[in-house]
Amino acid sequence: MADIKSIATATAPREFELSYSTTIEEVYEKLSARASAFKMPFKIKEGIPGKRISFEKEPNLDVTIWVFVKDDNKIKVMANIQENKTTVNGMRVDKNSVMQKGIKGVANLPIERGEYLDEVTEKVKKILNGEQVEDYVAPVGANGSGQTEKNWLVALLLCLFLGGIGAHRFYAGKVGSGILYILTVGIFGIGVLVDLIKIITGKFTDKDGNPIQKK
Repeated sequence: MADIKSIATATAPREFELSYSTTIEEVYEKLSARASAFKMPFKIKEGIPGKRISFEKEPNLDVTIWVFVKDDNKIKVMANIQENKTTVNGMRVDKNSVMQKGIKGVANLPIERGEYLDEVTEKVKKILNGEQVEDYVAPVGANGSGQTEKNWLVALLLCLFLGGIGAHRFYAGKVGSGILYILTVGIFGIGVLVDLIKIITGKFTDKDGNPIQKK
């Protein structure tokens, strides 16, 4: 787990200088010519933060990247966090909650956001300096390989002790059915029993359809 200082500064704005003067429109034109290098699409926006190039929200990290031009030749790149928090009975259950990611996952989230900010900043810097950048290639992650990051034992214990409020379903990312379990007390206990059997036999899946199995 990262140290507190690293977590606190992970998403601080990045800045660099160019050897020439430019405008946000010129920056946008150059980045657009290499749009395939970026994970998320972008466009020019105006508003209270100022005129900027705004990347669409990265869905896994809930962060939008903004690119500004300062003093004609300085580029500022910053992260704008846009979390959609969901709570049930006062307990946070969205994808960035402790229930979904675990304590370590939540603690490391700022670092992951910072790494994404660094990635975008580096590509913007190279493009504006006339350097070559590679096209973005989506990594083959857990879903692509049919694996899940969810822990079988955690799912089992949540189902055993908190199945009536759908804790195991929230953990698996199945928020909709988790809420249904709360309203119906685990579908009158029958749903919890079915899920428990599925978990024990390794047939219970996460929200992407990947089985949560004992390792």
